[in-house]
Amino acid sequence: MFRNQSGIINIEEYDYLNIAIVGLGSIGSFLALALNKLGFKNLILIDDDKVEAHNITTQLYLKKHIGKYKSSILKTSFLSGRITTYTERVSSLSKIDADIVFICVDTLKQRKLISKAILDSYSEFNKPTLIIDARMHRLVFRVFTIPLENQILLSNYVKTTMGKEFVGTCTEKGIIQNVFAIISVMIEQLKKVIKGEDYYSTINCDFERLTFINTGIQSKTQIGEEKDDKIQGIS
Repeated sequence: MFRNQSGIINIEEYDYLNIAIVGLGSIGSFLALALNKLGFKNLILIDDDKVEAHNITTQLYLKKHIGKYKSSILKTSFLSGRITTYTERVSSLSKIDADIVFICVDTLKQRKLISKAILDSYSEFNKPTLIIDARMHRLVFRVFTIPLENQILLSNYVKTTMGKEFVGTCTEKGIIQNVFAIISVMIEQLKKVIKGEDYYSTINCDFERLTFINTGIQSKTQIGEEKDDKIQGIS
């Protein structure tokens, strides 16, 4: 069924993976669909939000879904496979039983709580083993790819959740072309990691100017140094 992308990734080798998506808004809703289309069937969807009218233009949902939980809509309307949903927000006391976690929430405060939950779960269960976190504002975005076994990258990543929140108008946060660009990068990062290919631990993009700044090349034989290359407007 998934032969079209089999030359790039043979999904049958990886469809056992349990993948959690925390935050089902602009990035998370389309990411869930894309991962499912690729053949990942074991998805854990986590979001306490219900669909609102302003979500329709930049998220996967339709007008008829307004007032319903985002996780339930994705499970019943768009996805197939073994889909588990949670309508509670992740707290510092939560446990996340997944191999991979995509973080697609809006604030650093939420990321701080989620990273604490992930670290505790890893300490207790030795999983999740990988974090992929996307952050955006207008037409710029940043994607972190952090294997939890790499203590240097993990420590540097956690520090970014302690930083100062970027403040800007909420009407410029979710730009649809940026959403699709981020999802493409996140999936490519996942592919590189699970196939053991080299990847950058941090990818910054100004989509308006089509410029990329990549830092921290990673491979199985080399641990890259993190550099402080930033695009203005992303925490």
